[in-house]
Amino acid sequence: MATQQTKRIEDLVLTLEKDIYHTLSNVRGCTVLPDDRIVFPCYTERKLKVFKADGSQEFEMKNIGRAFDIAYMKNNHIAVTTGGNEDSRQINIIDIKNKKLIRSLNVETENYGVVFRDDNLIYSGNKNDNGLYSINLEDESVTRVMTNQMSSHVYIATFDDQLFYTNNNTDSVHCCDIQGNIKWKFSDKSALSFPLGISVDNDGHVFVVGAKTKNVVVISPDGQRHRQVLSKEDGLVNPTVLKYVRSNNKLIVSNCSSSAFIYSVKS
Repeated sequence: MATQQTKRIEDLVLTLEKDIYHTLSNVRGCTVLPDDRIVFPCYTERKLKVFKADGSQEFEMKNIGRAFDIAYMKNNHIAVTTGGNEDSRQINIIDIKNKKLIRSLNVETENYGVVFRDDNLIYSGNKNDNGLYSINLEDESVTRVMTNQMSSHVYIATFDDQLFYTNNNTDSVHCCDIQGNIKWKFSDKSALSFPLGISVDNDGHVFVVGAKTKNVVVISPDGQRHRQVLSKEDGLVNPTVLKYVRSNNKLIVSNCSSSAFIYSVKS
């Protein structure tokens, strides 16, 4: 019986497909809708823009409040965190089809990275809140997933029964189970400095933005190996976030301002 070959990070090939000129000044999040449209929120301009799969802008929503990270939920609803805004410690739910705010979840802490999982939103606090939290969308109850010394601007990803998050205070990437028990930690400041956006492909490879190293690094599923796949030579002048689209093996990478890129990923 033939054994299935495990895909290796060394075999991954990224090919640039499109540039996106979103012209936003402070992009801190990115998500992809089921029809492959891409959504970028802007923290300082208090709006978001939606782009078609071909990179052309479809529409924008203004006056949505501070918009840090963003996650697609279901039924055309997206969750938008509000970052370090003390006047609005909430996560806003937006109906992207009808272009309106439909709900605000009070979480009583700063909130940065966010993912949707099993009708819950898992989000990060800041360095004073020390942890990852989960809010149940049915009763709005909040539980702490884990307690750990965190930085602000922590980003989160999920894959199977695992959580992944970045910590720019320690230049590290962490993998834990859904209960918050650490499985591995990756830290190599020369390869990945000030990690921000994080996303995982269909094989468990972890893609991470290095804001200070101006690159994207992919880490093996066991956290033991890494490889740089994009750099400043590819236009990453001030990268902040990325999103791996598992349905079509595309990688969206955005600079904080002006531009983003769509890559196809093959192995």
